[in-house]
Amino acid sequence: MTSTSLSRSAERFLLASALVATLATAAHAQEAAAPAAQEKTASSDDHVELLDSMVVSATRTPQDLKYTASSVSVVPLATLANSQVTDLHTALAQTPGIVVTTTGAAGSRSTVSLRGSSSAQTLFIVDGVRMSTRQNDFYMASVFGGADLAGIDRVEVLRGPQSTLYGSSAMGGVISLTTAHGCGTPTGSIVVGGGSFGSWGSTVTESGGTQNLGYSASVGYSETDNDRDYNHYERWTYSTRVEYTPTPATLVGVTFRGQNADLQEPNALQYASNPGDLESDNYLGTVYGQVRVGESFKSRLTAGWHQNTYDWADTWGADNYQTTRRILDWQNTWEAASWATVVAGANAEWSHFDSTTVTGQLSDRANGYYLSTDAHPVKNLTLTAGLRYDDFNTSGSATTWRAGVAYWIEATQTKLRATYGTGFNAPSMTERYGSSWYNPNPDLRAEKSRGWDIGFDQHLWDGRVTLSSTYFHNRFRDMIDAQPVSGSWMYVYGNINRATSQGVENAVLLQLTKAVSFRAAYTYLDVRNDTADTRVAYKPRHTADADLQWAIDSKWTVGTGLHIVADRLRSATLEMEDYTTARVYASYAVNDQLRIKARVENVLDEKYEESFGYPALPIGVFGAVEWRF
Repeated sequence: MTSTSLSRSAERFLLASALVATLATAAHAQEAAAPAAQEKTASSDDHVELLDSMVVSATRTPQDLKYTASSVSVVPLATLANSQVTDLHTALAQTPGIVVTTTGAAGSRSTVSLRGSSSAQTLFIVDGVRMSTRQNDFYMASVFGGADLAGIDRVEVLRGPQSTLYGSSAMGGVISLTTAHGCGTPTGSIVVGGGSFGSWGSTVTESGGTQNLGYSASVGYSETDNDRDYNHYERWTYSTRVEYTPTPATLVGVTFRGQNADLQEPNALQYASNPGDLESDNYLGTVYGQVRVGESFKSRLTAGWHQNTYDWADTWGADNYQTTRRILDWQNTWEAASWATVVAGANAEWSHFDSTTVTGQLSDRANGYYLSTDAHPVKNLTLTAGLRYDDFNTSGSATTWRAGVAYWIEATQTKLRATYGTGFNAPSMTERYGSSWYNPNPDLRAEKSRGWDIGFDQHLWDGRVTLSSTYFHNRFRDMIDAQPVSGSWMYVYGNINRATSQGVENAVLLQLTKAVSFRAAYTYLDVRNDTADTRVAYKPRHTADADLQWAIDSKWTVGTGLHIVADRLRSATLEMEDYTTARVYASYAVNDQLRIKARVENVLDEKYEESFGYPALPIGVFGAVEWRF
């Protein structure tokens, strides 16, 4: 980022902060007669203290984060709710190491990548099962573009090669989502909102339970015209979880998540003369059971079903795609000693792909077996090691391993950590067997990677300040890419490229006072195609995100956010402009149940494109009313 870009970004941040300060002053003047704040708001109560959180994704079993060797973040959903962030791709874009690229406006395709990997090399785990694969990567981008945060109670981001625990596609890392659990007295909320671009929507959630039964459910609807002609978007989302504990040692449950979306796609500006219509449906269901034997052993079996449908039509014709997967995952956790835990398991997947671009149905079967140990040989020292073997019916086998170390320095509240691991990404069925435009390549191999990182997490000021920094380095080989077939109009996929990604991820959390909190993240990323000796497109060198939130009193909360992206390419040689977006938001609690919210997105009216040819939305004003019961 040039000094000019930094100066311009600083000016914009100061302007956005001044707007919030003005709004805050006016709000405080209206409430001058009200008592001073007597209790913390959710923004401080739910402030994520990095080293005191529990995480699951790093070892597939709950673990205190201060003893975790991996670089992992728990996305602060309660804080995001106060910031009025309601969609998944915006939430992830605020997390170190993640690059989110969207083709335009609300509902358009969004790709998510970790540490310079491609979106196909970043794995999404939902309710314990793999949801993204290389085969459905293109189609899942439409799902991510419209995914919201309703009905989710946990999002974890696990960085670095993670195939040892999670198999194919986990080369850059894993993003894990969990459907909300329910217990106790029934509670819920109804949110109705709308705003610029003809946008409006509503979300209803409820959860509760008895001593042995818990449930949660959510349903949401939204639509918008966006800012371009022929760009209407309409979406339904819904989720549920039901759990039953017949005995203290057993648990059974079921989850279901769905999303139905219709999008009028005007296409990139250079192809806007041929708009199209997209219908995208996504369904994920799981059934699971868990049994605990004694105090040291538990076993969990999960059966999953995932189907993604992508139907596209324009003046050139229509294409229909459907990917269906069935998953079995068996995990066993053994607390072998007070200082050692062993996690071992196996999973199986059956995949089917139907499309107008292939003849008949393509099928694949995959089996995986893994073993991981987590040991504390001496106080505050953690050693982690794991091994996995995967076998694909269409592309052969892969063996991956991972090791890590973490040391917690109690006197200074410091954690030092380092990991080294390997990853792989199996080719898709259409890449291997061909389709309308691609010749088959039965010799196509899986992509492979090796990566390491080293970093620290630091608590200061009695835990009111948390700093985190990580350096990472990854090498990718046998990268899959398409090349033209000489003398024909066909293409063929091959293991062509090698690549390297390296960078630094930084994060800071500040609880300045009981009422004022600040969060910031910055990622430096350098990704190169080693085969062509060029930088990789759409991998910005600089990504920064910040949010400042102020609970003025027990009723008013205001804040401002900033997102900066700089030094990026749209091809090996063509640059794209830097951009900075700012947002401001405010909410007013009428009483304990009713809250009124307002926000302004892209408050500086920045003209920019995340993807070349797809203009992002200009300034927009939105409001909502939330009733909790």
